[in-house]
Amino acid sequence: MPFVVGVFDVFTYAIPGALHLSVTAYVLARLDIVDPGVPLSGPATLVVIGALGASYALGHVMYPLSAVLEKLVPRWHRREEEARDEFLSRVPRARDRAFVRADLPLLLAAAEQYNRETAGEVLRVRGLTLMLRGTALALSLATLTALAELAAPDRRWFAAACAVALAAGAVGAIREGRKFQHWARLKTLELCFWIPDIDERIAGPRP
Repeated sequence: MPFVVGVFDVFTYAIPGALHLSVTAYVLARLDIVDPGVPLSGPATLVVIGALGASYALGHVMYPLSAVLEKLVPRWHRREEEARDEFLSRVPRARDRAFVRADLPLLLAAAEQYNRETAGEVLRVRGLTLMLRGTALALSLATLTALAELAAPDRRWFAAACAVALAAGAVGAIREGRKFQHWARLKTLELCFWIPDIDERIAGPRP
């Protein structure tokens, strides 16, 4: 369990946070607010630990903004019902089963209870989904930074090329993240298909 949670945290917070930290460091250096050589002049171990901690914390701070970006870009968005419909088209005999219409996070919790190791694969993919969402935000901010660099005549063409590449990366991250999200939903339904008594538990009377 600690390994699964660690991987989820790395994907969801640390990697996007490292990208945000890189963009922030570049902007501060370009504005002559911070000398990049000063923090790197310390002991290597402390520099690495500080960078990892700052990346993780910054990933948490920027997480709500990445959720806002998710709502602002409706393209390639796939509803939960699309995953259910695709699953039923593949497995028609599950059409009358109660678990198919249940809440997907609840189903994932049931899959964890039944087989934590197998459900860990779904958690890993969900972590990838959130990592790509955070990466899209970081690349979007980097794109704005590159566009601001167009004001510098000595690097205008390089800034323009970087802006195009970063914008393409942001779009690709959003698109791939939504593919992974759809796959995680499908995998959750597939795992729950094999859980004994799951329909009775979901369709049972309320206490």
